[in-house]
Amino acid sequence: MPISGPSSYLPTTDEFIAHWNHANALLAPGSPIILANATSVSTLTSLRTTLEANRRTVEEARNALEGARADIELIKSRMLDRLNQFTGKIRSLASGTRWEPMLPKAFSITDGMGRVIPPLDEMADLWERYTEAVGPLTLRDGYPLGGFQETLAELKSCYTRWTTADVALGLARGLRNETQVMIYEILKHYRQRIPVEFAPGSAILETLPRLTPLPGSTPDAVTLAAAYNPETKKADLAWSEVLDKEVTELEIRATAGPEYDPEDETVVARFSPSDPREWTGTFGLLVPGSAATFKVYSITPEGNEHGSNAVTVIRPATG
Repeated sequence: MPISGPSSYLPTTDEFIAHWNHANALLAPGSPIILANATSVSTLTSLRTTLEANRRTVEEARNALEGARADIELIKSRMLDRLNQFTGKIRSLASGTRWEPMLPKAFSITDGMGRVIPPLDEMADLWERYTEAVGPLTLRDGYPLGGFQETLAELKSCYTRWTTADVALGLARGLRNETQVMIYEILKHYRQRIPVEFAPGSAILETLPRLTPLPGSTPDAVTLAAAYNPETKKADLAWSEVLDKEVTELEIRATAGPEYDPEDETVVARFSPSDPREWTGTFGLLVPGSAATFKVYSITPEGNEHGSNAVTVIRPATG
């Protein structure tokens, strides 16, 4: 499997490790292939282990980011509702007084922290001032000022978690990418070395793994559809028939969150074109309010690939 992105590094590295071990077995005893800087197959194997750990760290950081995002969206929706309730109640109780012009403007549900927190802080301050000057005020269902202050603190904590997770994800990606660069250089130098050690036409040379796809056309993509199943709490995926005869493999790849990011994609399943065109799983959907985005990639024997449309599945905040 040629390298097509971060998700292909591990299987490609596995192919090279297996090939390197076979090559060593064919050489004279005690004369294994050693590249520059004393790089051996053991070096590559160790880096492969490191990369696997790097990828787990990236996935964990992305899941933490998505968990914080889901919590933010859930609390933000509740807070916007309370802000609208507060505005309505103040206008009904104090229309035309000094309190009405002090009411904060509502934010949009799609706004980020910079537009969400200020009006909520203003609301908390105004509510407290109104209570001191006029008397206690509660919203629908007897919701008190103290409850609002606690929820606002929780929302701010979620934004802090989101920022921390975003920084952690950037660091995890950087470490993963550094390991990938080291692996790529070893694989490239190994490919340069094999023709030196083995004669043209030899089996070991003919089976040398590739780093890039062979020339060929980009395959046709399938069309993907997906939905959340509230009974199983899983994503149900289905895709169109594979009509391109050059396609020999399909991969379902996914990223946690409402947008597809090929840098963080994870291969969650593999199929042949003749397999049933459906898959179900919990990737990225373990907590209420979370989301995951999926693609199905059509792949040819040469390593050329084409991704389907991206589809996002969202687990309801109450399910």
